[in-house]
Amino acid sequence: MAALPDGSVLVSERESGEIRRVVDGQVSEVGSLAGSIAAAGEGGLLGLAVGRDFATNPEVFAYLTSPTDNRIVSLSYDDDGLGDPEDVLTGLPKANIHNGGRIKFGPDGYLYVGTGDAADGPLAQDPGSLAGKILRITAGGDPAPGNPVEGTPVYSLGHRNVQGLAWDSAGRLWATEFGPEVDDELNLITPGGNYGWPEVTGAPGRDGFIDAQVVWPSTASSSPSGMAIVDDVAYLGGLRGERLWQVPLNSGTAGTPVSHFDGEHGRLRDVIDGGDGALWIATNEGSGSRILRVAAE
Repeated sequence: MAALPDGSVLVSERESGEIRRVVDGQVSEVGSLAGSIAAAGEGGLLGLAVGRDFATNPEVFAYLTSPTDNRIVSLSYDDDGLGDPEDVLTGLPKANIHNGGRIKFGPDGYLYVGTGDAADGPLAQDPGSLAGKILRITAGGDPAPGNPVEGTPVYSLGHRNVQGLAWDSAGRLWATEFGPEVDDELNLITPGGNYGWPEVTGAPGRDGFIDAQVVWPSTASSSPSGMAIVDDVAYLGGLRGERLWQVPLNSGTAGTPVSHFDGEHGRLRDVIDGGDGALWIATNEGSGSRILRVAAE
């Protein structure tokens, strides 16, 4: 999901390739990328982001799995809906699993991209690969100025499958990440930091790698997906865990997680700040998927 300045919300559908707009509980289709996607396995139409200068240049960005790669495209937006996709960044490794797909513009105006290891763990440690990374790029797809290594989009490495991106009030980037059968993670992202996959998971304190701030030892209770941060509290949707996790953040340190809605709404895929004091939560229940709106407390 991605919120538009007018308070409506855009929602992507992974398998159909459709992008829908939700206004006051009413849903309409504003565009489709069905002809561009290959929706096998975990691939398809994945993340959405609204351009930072939307008021003067209305543009929407999407992360998708094509027949040959994962890529980011941009689409113009007007009263008639979305225009044709234009490539922004191509060549991101794809696989049947671990395609990543979360994209968000940061406070600095650059686009941050969470990728997966494309089912090939060592790629996450390969600085020459874009798999298993968080990337930082311009809206045109170039490496952002000030990246840890000049000329490359890589912002951090050693990730298995990044799922959520959000910033706290001090502009610190946090990311959620799927573990294997153990050690789901909430990480505080440091530019150039190495988060260990596949050498380590969780928070083992190994030299050369950055420990996760929160570790869920069993993925059955979490599988943290999309995330929003409101008033320095992180809200994470749990897929296998089928719950909303609430984690206080204090000056770059994560506190004790508390869960809500345990099993009440099924798998929770994404969480965004609606900008009106409410959280929007997307469930992942096939034909029974819903959008929930709840107060952030």
